[in-house]
Amino acid sequence: MKTKSIMPKSNISLDVISEKEKKMLELLSKGGTSKIVAASLGYTDGTARVYLHNMYKNLGVSNKTGAVGWYLERIAKRDRQANDGLSEGPTSATSFGDFAVKTDLNACLGVMSIFIGPHSKLWEIAQQLNNANPELDPDQTERMRARSRRLWNALLKGEFAEAKREFDAGHLPKIFVESITDAFVVAAMLHLGGFTGSAKKAVNAISSRQGASIGISRDERAVLAAIADAVERRSEQAVAALTQLAAKNAAKPVFRQLVSVALFHIHKMRGDTARARECANAIWVDAEAARQHLQSIGVKFLTDENQLPNVPKISRIKLNQYFEKILA
Repeated sequence: MKTKSIMPKSNISLDVISEKEKKMLELLSKGGTSKIVAASLGYTDGTARVYLHNMYKNLGVSNKTGAVGWYLERIAKRDRQANDGLSEGPTSATSFGDFAVKTDLNACLGVMSIFIGPHSKLWEIAQQLNNANPELDPDQTERMRARSRRLWNALLKGEFAEAKREFDAGHLPKIFVESITDAFVVAAMLHLGGFTGSAKKAVNAISSRQGASIGISRDERAVLAAIADAVERRSEQAVAALTQLAAKNAAKPVFRQLVSVALFHIHKMRGDTARARECANAIWVDAEAARQHLQSIGVKFLTDENQLPNVPKISRIKLNQYFEKILA
């Protein structure tokens, strides 16, 4: 009896498979085994094997090798299309958002990223102006701030595995006690990265605010639920809810910025370039507004000077002798 060969379904693109399948393919392409896939996604080895089998069937391949080949072929095609778009000329990338979609938010923001997100320059100046609590250990404060910025930069880059590493290391309870916002960022990144099992455990571990107790707000919990719905089920209603929550909390810049970054990644995952570009442009406007606000109160981080630093001058004779020496 002849065995019917399974050929890859060439008409399937990366845009139509689930985020969980994309994550599994990414792990497999890096040499990951079913055990690594299970550990990364928070499943048992048996559950991961079932998911892998179903994915192979969906892609029309028979094994890991076929799946990796399918994935790498489409990644290469996507990269070629991106490069073709960049070569079209100025009209192909006319705004910050265009460049952010083609690369990542952190790379495009550059130094401007210090003006947005948790523990930004605005937070730092406010702490200085308000004579921050002298009882706090400066070293501990700096350590907490460094962790917060590391998580924020990973979110901007789309490196969601950073949150998985923090969660697997058992750091979430400590993060929650030290900074509710950072715990919120970790949970959001777990959802965005498709780490469904870990994300659910993280959300359950982060208690809701009740009265004067510490915890995440109802809107923050709603954001996490909507991100999960948008990533796992590609819900358009979830996207609308996130957009409205960002508008509702316009007076809370960090909350609004986090939701905006989450929306950027969600739209980019779906291949919705136009919406991703608009989200990126909104994030840039926020960063520039924060910079201008600080400048208006006399705090200046980015200089307008275009002069090179002063160095000891060399006489013309010695300069000519130097050039003769190095050009000989």
